[in-house]
Amino acid sequence: MSYVRGGPAASLNLDHALSARELDHLRNNLEAGIFRQRLQSAENLYQRNLAGHFGCVNALEFSHGGEYLASGGDDKRVLLWHVDQTLSNVGPEKPSAMYGEHASNIFCLGFDTQNKYVFSGGNDDLVIQHDLDTGKNLNYFSHEGPVYGLSVDRTSTNVFSVATEHGEILVYDLRAGKTDPLAIAKFRTPFNAVEFHPLNGNFLATANAKRGAQLWDLRHHTQALCQYNYITESPSCMSVRFNCNGSLLLTLHRRLPPILYSPSSSEPLCSFYHDEYFNSCTMKSCTFAGPQDELVVSGSDNFNMFIWRLDGVDLDKKNQWIDSQPVILTGHRSIVNQVRYNRQRCLLASSGVEKIIKFWSPFAQHGWEGALTEPSDTPYCTRALHRNASDHVSQDFSTRNMEEDQVMLAFFDTLVQRELETWNSASSTGNGTALQTASSDSSSGSSTEHSDSSTQSEEQSEVDTPNVSELSWLTHPNRIFYLIAKKRRALLELAVKGTGGQHRNVEQLLARLMGEQRQVATQARISEWLEETHRLFGDDELPTTSAEAAARERSRRESISQPSSRSPRKPPELRMSK
Repeated sequence: MSYVRGGPAASLNLDHALSARELDHLRNNLEAGIFRQRLQSAENLYQRNLAGHFGCVNALEFSHGGEYLASGGDDKRVLLWHVDQTLSNVGPEKPSAMYGEHASNIFCLGFDTQNKYVFSGGNDDLVIQHDLDTGKNLNYFSHEGPVYGLSVDRTSTNVFSVATEHGEILVYDLRAGKTDPLAIAKFRTPFNAVEFHPLNGNFLATANAKRGAQLWDLRHHTQALCQYNYITESPSCMSVRFNCNGSLLLTLHRRLPPILYSPSSSEPLCSFYHDEYFNSCTMKSCTFAGPQDELVVSGSDNFNMFIWRLDGVDLDKKNQWIDSQPVILTGHRSIVNQVRYNRQRCLLASSGVEKIIKFWSPFAQHGWEGALTEPSDTPYCTRALHRNASDHVSQDFSTRNMEEDQVMLAFFDTLVQRELETWNSASSTGNGTALQTASSDSSSGSSTEHSDSSTQSEEQSEVDTPNVSELSWLTHPNRIFYLIAKKRRALLELAVKGTGGQHRNVEQLLARLMGEQRQVATQARISEWLEETHRLFGDDELPTTSAEAAARERSRRESISQPSSRSPRKPPELRMSK
């Protein structure tokens, strides 16, 4: 008796389906292995710029399956990029724009699970549902304030959630209409982000300007299911992000590096630290990357991107301190706010204050710049920084200009430096400039700020990090790097508190960092002196050791400081030839 209905034909169809499934599984494993190998060896990535927006790009999101990238920004437009065509330089040169535009800046985006719709939220209090095929608007969802975060349930094609400045987390079901959403939370302070659990749509994580990161159960939402480590000195949480199977949760607080959690525990697994990373002046996101989410990525106020590896993280331990050297990606010319990863194509996308979007890949491609195994020769932005830009920025998007706005770059240069210069124990988290965007609405000409509403007093150190001013300027590429170094003690104290502050001595960590910095500065001074000696004396008289170089330098200084005891040199006698 045969258990296969339909006889031999059906059996062949079943064999074909099973074979296709196994081939897909084999291909996916092979691709993941190649991606993992490339990323494990990476000290840098290849990069390419995408131009299409007329203002800052505040939101990025890849579609399910990675075929499309949606982007939105200050120019009020949602652009749709076909990823494969963009990578291969075939098809239309420009992205397609959704027909419906917002009345102000766009802050967040999301695709439905079947890639039929893309949702956009912004400063005009609206969420717009766009049809992906036609680009037309299908629905408008109005709110009592700007929409800062948006997440579509990956287990349903009809459910999405929004986070508003008005302090609400709302869940919509398209089948029930748009007039009566489920209110999960209602606080007096803004929600900056929301994220559905990838495998269970009953759970979602939120980021609040005063309550930090929390986990909610939609079935029992009178209070949060879990309050993640509350950091009194820096309660404002900007971003929350699950890994692909929901076993890990990444959070990003103001002035803190990324912190990793197990969603079921309020204690952090670890905090990722680097002394050049700074996150304060704009709303940023964080994300996992890699075939198995083995990387953590975030942008910084020093214009760089940081990629930490999870290799040293023990998922069975709490409050770990990960300060291994990250991969530092350079190329942006201003603050990096948004980062997203395309799993199917091993591709990172990033954006921020600039009008461009950057693609990053571990594979060399025609027209791309960079390298894989060699760090950047200049690990910082080389353009001149501005220090006293105007506090008022106005933009005119009617010109459809994609060239960089130097006034906007100058504004954010000044913003970062002022934030670092004025940050002290008398400041408060509520007075800071944690901006969703400081770009202006072209119709009003006024800055659109998204600031923290919390008022707790910070207790940072009243003094700057000692001896920073004595270090060689060669170790500080520009003034932003220098000011971050001056605030290293306070930033280090905050980062330690972010992981519970257990079993870590801030002074010891600071002394180690300062020792490494002094060593770099000393090597820079010696290299500088050797170059000068080579210029003056040539190869034959170069000192062979650093000790000999130092001895020559002392001798030279002594000869300059001591008055000469010899008589003035007489001019040579002139002899007339007979």
